[in-house]
Amino acid sequence: MARVRTDEKRTEIIRVAADLFEQMGYDRCSMACLSERIGGSKATLYGYFPSKEELLRAVLDFQVATDADKIMRDFPATDDLRESLVLLGTAYLNKRMSPLPVMNIRTVMAQPAGSTMGKEFYEGIIKPAFHRLVDKFQELMEEGRLRTADPEIMMLHWKGLCDWDFFEQRLLGAIDGPDPAKVEKAATLAADAFLKLYGPEPKGSGKAKA
Repeated sequence: MARVRTDEKRTEIIRVAADLFEQMGYDRCSMACLSERIGGSKATLYGYFPSKEELLRAVLDFQVATDADKIMRDFPATDDLRESLVLLGTAYLNKRMSPLPVMNIRTVMAQPAGSTMGKEFYEGIIKPAFHRLVDKFQELMEEGRLRTADPEIMMLHWKGLCDWDFFEQRLLGAIDGPDPAKVEKAATLAADAFLKLYGPEPKGSGKAKA
């Protein structure tokens, strides 16, 4: 039972920290402020996370993993792969341009020179999240719903087709959030282009025998 309570407390701390980092910003939010909001001592907080940087890593890991689970859980959502890709692209773009991911990237990028947080964030959190889509594409190839190709390159092509320059605009404050019409257009065009590249070969399209 003690182990369960410890895990629950750790998750509670991460959730509270995520909310405070979003409200106040990472730099302005102190461990004292966090312990006050959680309702315990700083010693208890440091018992779970030795530093605010370690807590930030846990917050990033929790948020990205949770978001990836939500987005990937139902993909493919229907028997119509094009429709499923449009839904996937829409969910991805809406989440990517929401306040929390933008704040997270700004926080990681603001770390001092020599910090390994950016590399750790990419290698340990971002990359594994996208690898879930690599696994999904591999399954679809095995089912014959996509043509055989390198599933990791396939994922990178899909991501590039969806991304456009939305995130750069959002990160720099050129836009305040996702525009539903533009997101739908981008997700739809991405799905169509992706299927032109990787859709299954039409039946009877094999080379004629000599």
